[in-house]
Amino acid sequence: MMKIFKLTVGQPDFPVTVTVYQPAAIADFNQSPRWPLVILLPGGGYRFYSDREKEVVALQYLAAGYAVAIVAYRLVDQPPVYPAALYQLTHVVAEFHQHATTYAIDAHRILLVGFSAGGHLAALYADLWPQLAQTCRLPSADCAVQALVLAYPVIGLRLGWPPDLMTRQAISGTWDLTEADQLVTSQNPPTFIWTTATDELVPPQNAQAYVQALQHAGVPVAAHLYPHGPHALSLARFITAFPAGATQEATFGDRYVEPAVATWFATQLAWLHRVLG
Repeated sequence: MMKIFKLTVGQPDFPVTVTVYQPAAIADFNQSPRWPLVILLPGGGYRFYSDREKEVVALQYLAAGYAVAIVAYRLVDQPPVYPAALYQLTHVVAEFHQHATTYAIDAHRILLVGFSAGGHLAALYADLWPQLAQTCRLPSADCAVQALVLAYPVIGLRLGWPPDLMTRQAISGTWDLTEADQLVTSQNPPTFIWTTATDELVPPQNAQAYVQALQHAGVPVAAHLYPHGPHALSLARFITAFPAGATQEATFGDRYVEPAVATWFATQLAWLHRVLG
């Protein structure tokens, strides 16, 4: 039976709650496997965590043989978001490295998956993890991730989102390392990134700028720009489409079902198999 439990990790000033989903043990196996781990960062504009990018996505990874940890990172209701969110994520990654046996995790196959604003946090972490390890006084090896998956991510606060200075300040405060495309190094992990050309909230220039930076640094990257679809498609299937309601037209949810885009999840799994083995 699948196990779901919560844990709190991090420093006293920056605690963070993590919801862990562990695949069920398979009785036919002679020994319990070590699962690859998805550390999942849902979007929500740093104001909330989108349910359309949490458990429903976690279950897809579970079905593919991954354990999943959903991170409740710092939001703008406790401004500023940065650098606290990065310190929180650093301790989450280290927790699973250091206690991989306890969690039945394969510490050599840990990846970050970030949607929208969660993608911004994931991209910044992928850029900055070596110095974050030093700042948090953690062994560098315990802070590494082996792959990064980004879905319609915010990449830089100068690239079209957020549109207002107040939100930008609530996110960054005095922290100036917010432009992920300008912080890429050769130590970034292999990256899978996708968005749509018609994203009305987070311009596709965000993803394109990150792809260019990764390519310039020699980091393996798989990029997919789909021609149609609104922001926050999630799985782009009926299960993550908005239902019709009193405040929405009957066909509103149809925009969030894009069969051509829905292929991203299987395409990403195949890519992860090649990258992680």
